Amino acid sequence: MYAVIKTGGKQYRVSEGDVITVDRVKGNPGDPIEFAHVLLLENNGQLKIQKSEVKSIKVVGKIVSSTQGKKIRVFRYRRRKNTMKTKGSRPKLTTVSIEKIQTA
Repeated sequence: MYAVIKTGGKQYRVSEGDVITVDRVKGNPGDPIEFAHVLLLENNGQLKIQKSEVKSIKVVGKIVSSTQGKKIRVFRYRRRKNTMKTKGSRPKLTTVSIEKIQTA
């Protein structure tokens, strides 16, 4: 059994026992977290996709840690204009352990 959840503008395929890294979620390590925005559920070969079927499904997990990702560098250059600019950022990430998928 697996589910497709949406968080932080991205979609993740999860099943029980998975550990995923998502965009920063409020909370401390050890706190429970609930993903209510489920897009799809697969159970024994049967897919549930419709909004009415998926509405009552929740994915429950626990926050493992909060970290920063690798640095992303953006270099902007305009030829023959003597213009160069470098920017960088490190995305804030949260590691979540999926404990169970609750169905109605």
